[in-house]
Amino acid sequence: MIAAQSELQQALQQLLQRLAPQQLTLAYSGGLDSQLLLHLLAPLCQAAAMPLTAVHVHHGLSANADHWAAFCQQQCQQLGVAFRLHRVKLAGRADLEQQARDARYQVLATYMQQPGTALLTAHHANDQLETLLLALKRGAGLAGLAAMAPSRVFAKGQLLRPWLNFPRQQLLAVATALQLRWVEDESNSNPDFDRNFLRLQVVPALTERWPALPRTAARSCEHLQQALQLADYYTGIALASCLQADYLDLQQLALLPELQQDLVLRKWLAGVGLNPSSQWLVTLKQQVIAAKDDAQPLLILGQWQVRRFLQRLYLTGVTSAPEFLNWQTQLQLAQPLVLPVGCGQLVWQQQPGNGALPVTGKAWQLVFGQLSLPFKPLGQRTKPLKQWFKLWQVPPWQRGRIPLLLAEGKVQLVAGYASAVAATAASGWLSWQQPDWQVEPSANVPDEECQQN
Repeated sequence: MIAAQSELQQALQQLLQRLAPQQLTLAYSGGLDSQLLLHLLAPLCQAAAMPLTAVHVHHGLSANADHWAAFCQQQCQQLGVAFRLHRVKLAGRADLEQQARDARYQVLATYMQQPGTALLTAHHANDQLETLLLALKRGAGLAGLAAMAPSRVFAKGQLLRPWLNFPRQQLLAVATALQLRWVEDESNSNPDFDRNFLRLQVVPALTERWPALPRTAARSCEHLQQALQLADYYTGIALASCLQADYLDLQQLALLPELQQDLVLRKWLAGVGLNPSSQWLVTLKQQVIAAKDDAQPLLILGQWQVRRFLQRLYLTGVTSAPEFLNWQTQLQLAQPLVLPVGCGQLVWQQQPGNGALPVTGKAWQLVFGQLSLPFKPLGQRTKPLKQWFKLWQVPPWQRGRIPLLLAEGKVQLVAGYASAVAATAASGWLSWQQPDWQVEPSANVPDEECQQN
């Protein structure tokens, strides 16, 4: 028993020595796994003068939830560990496992807002085996089959799982030898939940036949994680060769092997938190990427839109806003002007620079979307704005969001593109701080895992 406990302690010590986090947070439910982690971790942190906070998330799903919270607080007081209790409210009874998990990690993410912070969970080899089996059930790819990583970025800190290679039986033996008490969540005995079904009926049968299976499955996941890291490294290089300012170059993408094209597309989409199904990816390639040259295909995934224009693939979370087509205002250039949402802002300058274009006069009118107006850039012929936008290869859905500056009813400047005014005649310079045609990526959420234990 001493050897079993020593292995667990050594795994913790090595992890803390290697990463040297400045602040530790423990995901603490009071169950067997997190209870043992608290009791082995607390003295290590105290010896190293490393701040430790145990966070308990109260989901309100059980009549015993208040008792569990009180128990956890008492345990932390006895060990001299800071304790934080967070109550969350779930929306209805649908998909409770996912709701509870999402709510829990939203809370835990608030503790990971500084570099050098780390979140510890007590996931073990049996949890890893369950995650692998669930991934097989879904028909997951390499990322899903790699299951839970021992460490990964979470919010602005790190998520650490030091016991992924140790079976639950070892944790149970050590906790029993230490005479620890822990809470038992009655929902864990409900086989209606997929993970509980595996835990209660499938994994016991497997481990009875093959006792070493949790360890060997964890080793397989390690091999898959290494393959995933290697694939991700080379996919990143390939993506960089295709990625331009705000689009993916499809001509460059076509130069890659077909399997690598799929990985590049997935990594590009993953940058905003998207993880499409294999069928959705097939649809993207057939109906968007392979569409006719003059087509303007659109494919929706969640709150995002994937569009193609020329040989470019765009990802945007906003649509062309028809309400701006007739938007206009009188403009007196003296300070930055914040434009309607998704249109950026204009900045008045006395000198050229930062991509600013020359303007002249004292009164202007600012409009959007009037693409039939004629425009004569300095030294060029007069054409309707819609023709100039085609020549400038501006995607159609962005054209209505580009500021147009009128003087005496004539287009004097198209922000970010061209001016009708010579630099020698300029009374000022106007720069356009362009909008991000995308929106912020979704919140960082850890990979799939088991219920908090």
